[in-house]
Amino acid sequence: QAYNCLIHFYKRVKKQIMPKTKLGTETKNYGYKKPKIIPNCAINSKLNASECLKFSQNCFEKESDEKETKYDITVIKYPFSCCVLENVIEGEDFLAGLKKELQSLEFTAKNNDLYKFSQSSSLSLSSGPHIAQLRSLLLDQLRPWISQVTRIPLGDTMDLFCAQYNHTDTLLCHDDELEGRRVAFILYLTEEWVGEDGGLLELFNTDSDGNPKDVVQKLVPHNNSFAFFEVSPISFHQVSEVLSTTKTRLSVGGWFHGPTLPRPSRPLPPPSPCLTCVEMDEDQFYSWLNPAYLDPETQGDIQSKFEDSSEISLPGFLSAAKYSAVCQALQGHTKWETVGPPDRRSCERQAGASSQLLDSCVKLFTSEAFFLLLSNLTGLKLHQLAPEDSDDEDDDDDEEKVPKVYNPRCRGGFCRWSAGCYSLIRDDDQEQAEYALDLRMFFNVGEWKEDMGGQTSYIARGEDEELVTVEPEENSLSLVYRDKESLKFVKYVNSRVKDIDHFHDLAFTYYE
Repeated sequence: QAYNCLIHFYKRVKKQIMPKTKLGTETKNYGYKKPKIIPNCAINSKLNASECLKFSQNCFEKESDEKETKYDITVIKYPFSCCVLENVIEGEDFLAGLKKELQSLEFTAKNNDLYKFSQSSSLSLSSGPHIAQLRSLLLDQLRPWISQVTRIPLGDTMDLFCAQYNHTDTLLCHDDELEGRRVAFILYLTEEWVGEDGGLLELFNTDSDGNPKDVVQKLVPHNNSFAFFEVSPISFHQVSEVLSTTKTRLSVGGWFHGPTLPRPSRPLPPPSPCLTCVEMDEDQFYSWLNPAYLDPETQGDIQSKFEDSSEISLPGFLSAAKYSAVCQALQGHTKWETVGPPDRRSCERQAGASSQLLDSCVKLFTSEAFFLLLSNLTGLKLHQLAPEDSDDEDDDDDEEKVPKVYNPRCRGGFCRWSAGCYSLIRDDDQEQAEYALDLRMFFNVGEWKEDMGGQTSYIARGEDEELVTVEPEENSLSLVYRDKESLKFVKYVNSRVKDIDHFHDLAFTYYE
């Protein structure tokens, strides 16, 4: 009995001293938690060797357009100075940890006229221990090295973010110029990337007016390579569309800050020529159109809807036979010219001798009878016989009314849209500087899908939200009226369109 009491005593003491936890294990005191050790990182030690520094400095100082490679350093002088450092960071463990840390960040999908990819928020010291070390490496080791070999004065601040490019993602032609940006840089963290995967850093040369012209350099984003170039009025570049369906192009990029270079003004590209309305035989005019849209009552209903929303789509607009014939004629037309410059657009406009049918189709949309039809469908005064728009009347009876001068005209024509075509928004676009009616009609889009691109998007000036989107539809006429604060662009046509090779449209803009 005494023995049993002793056993109970020790059990009670043990229970009081070492209580059970919720997990059913005994509480143990191991002291403070040991912090996780982050592997050190440093730039490739070869970069600071005297021979590497001398080679790099000489390359940047030379008056030469030749590309030179030595010591894992490639210096490109044409079309503008750009340098690529291979194996830039020492420490495979650090790079593996950095990549894992970056991939765990929250990314936001970015999609507008200029780009489509996913991006992190600004990378700061609190973004993670590996990222904090990378920031220090960039500011304390790479920034002084870049400044030393390029002779570019750089401040002690930078912008930094992480980007992920997946299938069909791209960043179109731009120059990176923004107040304070002095040197642009990109650290690539892509495994086993080859040129056929897309996602290349492509550099443009410029024409005599300073506009981007052609891609003349293509750089593959090798893992642990670091590309940088001076931001200048001619530093036009792009990230080509990612073609790989299985790989992600991961990079960290940004800008070192410094005194901004002067920006010379560039002459604006001349606008497309305006066309005045032409005469067309009445029977020929009627032969092109669906008779339903010639009915006055139908026209009145369409005008009421258009005045409420400023946009409308009219299905089955052309006669089925004419529409089919135009589709075939466009497929048979082989001469198309690329229209730029690439920081504004890249599309294929009809060139060379045209068939009689295609000429007749253009004549239809520029005919005096069609201007009058558009007036009846929209309420705009695009013809002298069209009534005055009641909204234009001066509400103030005491103020003398200034008569409005009408000058109906249009510009446009046939285009072919294949992979790589697009148009961009520019605030200085003269063709979007006044009130206008946009017309777009698509051909050979029976197999078109939304994820191929090629839609027309309308936004308010200074905003990203799309107000109206016009999608390709067979034999459907789209009309959109825009004011001076509305801008339009055609979404980038990506590689998925190769399933149908290409499609066509006839686009006109009409002015009162």
